[in-house]
Amino acid sequence: MALVNPFSSLTSGDKQWVDHISKTLKKQLDINVDTPPLSIFQIPQILKDDKPEVYVPQRIGLGPNHHFRPELYQNMEQNKLTSVKRVLKSNKVQVSEDQVVDKVKEIIPIICACYDLYLDADDDTLAWLFTIDTLFFIDLLGAYIDQQVAIDAKDIIMLENQIPLIVLKEIQNVLSGSFDEAQEDFWESKFGYFCKCHSPFILSKEKIDFSKVNHLLDYMYQSIVTNEESMSPEVYFQKSGSGPSEKDDTLELLEMFIQLMALIPGTKPFLQIFESFMKSFSESIEKMVTAEEIKVPSVSELRDIAGVKFHLSPTDGGIRNINFVGENERSCYLPVITLNIDSEVILRNLVAYEQLMAKKSFTTGYGLELTEYVDFMCGIIDSVKDVWLLREEKIIIGDLGNEDIVKLFNGIGRSQGKMNRVSDLRKTVYQLNKVYQSTPRVWVEKQLRASAKMITFLISISSTLILIREVYLKDYGLNPPNMNLDDIVRTTLSSFFHL
Repeated sequence: MALVNPFSSLTSGDKQWVDHISKTLKKQLDINVDTPPLSIFQIPQILKDDKPEVYVPQRIGLGPNHHFRPELYQNMEQNKLTSVKRVLKSNKVQVSEDQVVDKVKEIIPIICACYDLYLDADDDTLAWLFTIDTLFFIDLLGAYIDQQVAIDAKDIIMLENQIPLIVLKEIQNVLSGSFDEAQEDFWESKFGYFCKCHSPFILSKEKIDFSKVNHLLDYMYQSIVTNEESMSPEVYFQKSGSGPSEKDDTLELLEMFIQLMALIPGTKPFLQIFESFMKSFSESIEKMVTAEEIKVPSVSELRDIAGVKFHLSPTDGGIRNINFVGENERSCYLPVITLNIDSEVILRNLVAYEQLMAKKSFTTGYGLELTEYVDFMCGIIDSVKDVWLLREEKIIIGDLGNEDIVKLFNGIGRSQGKMNRVSDLRKTVYQLNKVYQSTPRVWVEKQLRASAKMITFLISISSTLILIREVYLKDYGLNPPNMNLDDIVRTTLSSFFHL
């Protein structure tokens, strides 16, 4: 099903859009149901291009985003219809498919408000689509919970594949013939069972306000983060390319010197030496920038250099229960995380959902707590050794291999968002970095790195002066008393890079 901009097909004087919008708005005003927030988004294309299989369903397409994708439609539509028949036939209250469709059709304008793009379809098509997918979803979860039938959890939990909870509730009301709180308990129990089985984290023991849940992925997110703070954190996002420049000032200075040297007659044979030096220096700067982007040292570095020990949090807490005990103990306590074959899909979609809710939705209470946690894990896990150390402490459990875990956290891009307050996790990161930076070895390396720029600058100045002197002497037919420039530069650079 196409998701389009309705303005693209308008012509001057065309009142079709005006008539459609006024009719839609009138329907929404007539519906005595609170409009749910925008909560089902298109994943940014840059994420899909990187790893499409973790964001785009491979077998089951639910909702208008993927129901009509040809490869999914051909393979699953008959299975969906079989599920619809099974649910309607086994239901205690005799209900026809038309009754369900008519009920869904009444709230189509409200359902459309859950999506971030315009749904290019009439109400009848959308009503049938949501009816088929919801009844299939009921049958699927029922078989999974009651009969322990295996299901494709990855497709079901994907953000673009979510079905708004308002649709699930309305259809269950029709099937049961009642509109009491028992129907809300029906979905809460099913969501809770699914999330308990597939969440990478321990779920909150506090009861989630189910009236504020948007869909299955949102229920898992809220159960993990327990977003019930008195003050909602504001979130700021950097524009693409607005981050700090990665080109070093010294590198720019060397480029300027090479440009000046190219203007001096007779210097071309020597430019190759400096260009070679520039290449080596540029690569070293890139490595330094990469290291600086990881804001916390790895587990093995913290243990081997700073003497920091990692332990499982003594409570059954979640991502908020991360703390560092300094002084003589130097212990960092982390919550358990379970990583299995489905975990990367679940983690990536949870993080994408959190960021999009914080950025695009008008709903309060969505910060970047989960994103910060994943960024933290990306920082402390650099190698299999780091994973092994965390497994030893039962911080990481599950069937996913150590190398796959390293690839998982190294493959997730860092967030461009930032909260307007310092979270407890960021305070922990600050403490870890402070302890690490205070060790003698790291302090010496930092001082040497700081002086490297000055040394490079002095080398470039000295080499340029020597070059000018040699060119001058050669132009006047004089032989330099010392070794030629080639030997001077090569000897100097060789000694600098092999200290």
